[in-house]
Amino acid sequence: MREIPSCDTLAVDRSLTASGCNLFAKNSDRDIDESQPLIWFPPKKYPAGAKLRCTYIEIDQAEETYGMIGSKPWWIWGFEHGVNEYGVAIGNEADWSEIPPNDQEALLGMDLLRLGLERGKTACEAMHVIIELLEKHGQGGSCSYGGPVDDSYHNTFMMADPKEIWLLETVGRHWIAKKITGAHFISNAYTIEEEYDEASEGLIDFALEKGLHDPRRPFNFAKSFMLFHSRFLTGHLRGSRLAKLKNEMRELYRPEHLWAILRDHYEGDTIYSRWSPASASCASICMHGSEPGPGHTAATMVVEYHNSMHRELLFTYWASMCPPCSGFPIPIFNIGYVPEGLGRGTNKYDPDSFWWRMKRMQMDVECDYNKYIPLVREVQVELEAAFRTAADSALAEAENLFSAGKADEATALLRSLTDDCFARVNQTVRTLTERIEKDLETNAPEVYRARFIKNFKEKVGMA
Repeated sequence: MREIPSCDTLAVDRSLTASGCNLFAKNSDRDIDESQPLIWFPPKKYPAGAKLRCTYIEIDQAEETYGMIGSKPWWIWGFEHGVNEYGVAIGNEADWSEIPPNDQEALLGMDLLRLGLERGKTACEAMHVIIELLEKHGQGGSCSYGGPVDDSYHNTFMMADPKEIWLLETVGRHWIAKKITGAHFISNAYTIEEEYDEASEGLIDFALEKGLHDPRRPFNFAKSFMLFHSRFLTGHLRGSRLAKLKNEMRELYRPEHLWAILRDHYEGDTIYSRWSPASASCASICMHGSEPGPGHTAATMVVEYHNSMHRELLFTYWASMCPPCSGFPIPIFNIGYVPEGLGRGTNKYDPDSFWWRMKRMQMDVECDYNKYIPLVREVQVELEAAFRTAADSALAEAENLFSAGKADEATALLRSLTDDCFARVNQTVRTLTERIEKDLETNAPEVYRARFIKNFKEKVGMA
């Protein structure tokens, strides 16, 4: 069982947002050499009796699956996060428990997440799809490429739709669920305690059997099942930081507030890195790889829901790749389209993969983070403001076009905006990479990061 300090998921219901609509977001933290393509999967229908091969096991296929935008580690069938055509968004988290994870191949948490999106029209329905499959097939199998079968964990899922937000926490085939109100942020540590809405049959008896509950006290899921071990508690630090940022919030949430949280490295706190986020001594919300467990933020999504009678305008999916502090969110809409360039990548450097071009630029920045990140942020602020204005304008125009029966024009408008934003980000990444690498020809990188970057580039063929 390997400790993987990974993932932070944020959900804010409409009572606390400036738009009056739900917000949902996630940083997906994975191995540093594992690309995470973003792909549109169209809806499909299947014949009765069809089978489905997930990452490790085969299960019964549904008669119909829904269209989805999915962010997936290149070698895994499932998703780290995504949203379907009905506006159901899901993100999962690794969790460690006093109950060891299954050491046999079963469904990965990422497989369960994708299955929930494929088969659920609401957050609650998707949650129960996951529950049914969890109870039937279990969860397990290596979560790292080429890793041992016991390199696995239990899973927590947060899911939203335009109306509701649900939290589902699991231990083996047992589970507990809570409907979320207000703002709720999670980081690799169970958060459901005494208050919950649903639970698996026999959950409390299971805790009693394992010596993890005393009937003289109220049942508390997190206290019963959480693994209290120093190697597996990085989620507590990030969870505490998220709680602090949430408690300091003094206005209604907008998407830019979630981006600020997702880019956080404990700035202004006592455990902020000594030299820069690239020299972090512990996992932060925006994660930068470091030995011995080189995990980093591989992809980020912010789902911004909208009040619209047209399904195509249910949400904007803002997508960014690699650590978001150096990323550029691209708006994607519910029109069955993601630029093909976002969907390429393996575990080796590929100049035709946007994910790998982003990773190259981000590693260049880390050669001297404090020197180069201002170059990124200057353009970041400019592009985000421009993309926000363009997206708001396009959504308003598309609303009128859909209402007038001009669906093709509305779809073309939104697709064109996504393509334009992607093209601008692509060019920005190329320009920044060239500028930083030219500077590095004559100026030495920071020595504390040099060996790590050199070894990484040699490993993936970027050198």
